[in-house]
Amino acid sequence: MRDLVESFVRWSRENLLQLNVTKTKEIVVDFRKSKSPPSPVCISGKDVEIVPSYRFLGVQLDNKLEWSTNTDAVYKKAMSRLYFLRRLRSFSVCSRMLHMFYQSVMASTIFFAAVCWGAGIKAKDANRLNKLIKKAGSVVGCRLDNLDEVVRDRMVLKLRTIMDSPSHPLHNTVDKLRSSFSNRLLQPRCSKEWYRKSFLTSAIRLYNSSKPSQ
Repeated sequence: MRDLVESFVRWSRENLLQLNVTKTKEIVVDFRKSKSPPSPVCISGKDVEIVPSYRFLGVQLDNKLEWSTNTDAVYKKAMSRLYFLRRLRSFSVCSRMLHMFYQSVMASTIFFAAVCWGAGIKAKDANRLNKLIKKAGSVVGCRLDNLDEVVRDRMVLKLRTIMDSPSHPLHNTVDKLRSSFSNRLLQPRCSKEWYRKSFLTSAIRLYNSSKPSQ
């Protein structure tokens, strides 16, 4: 990893790009039982700050891959949008428009990047989001898809997209898991719980359960 950082720093220097070390953060994901504090990465003589969590492309990542920090951020955003949904109902806006507002403003917040964190989220965090969705459903006046349903559909869709896209980085990995006896995919061996809840293993499990074997 440090070799890659040094290579990137060297490339930036050669291309006249200046890195802002104060805005650069390092997050260490280490599941070993006995771990020693890592020495910080050094760029241009300055140590990069090691942080327990970091917001990357709109998703809160933490060094335990538990997604609780991300859930807190999503819940807070969605609650503010639920307030506006209730305000719209107070103005006697029709159910169709309320549902449109929910899908475009509130659901887009709750389910953003759900393919990444949907399978690994804790049960208590999933329950928080599902309760929020249920409250929104009572305002809209209809049943709304819960977190499990949305995550299942999106993960299977993403996996199918990977299977149909030879240029995708995971295409060859998934292609090697095709069964020679059926249309199913072979489940990768998982010795760790965090790997069992990762995207690929979870998506394959959902894909196989939704596709009858031949």
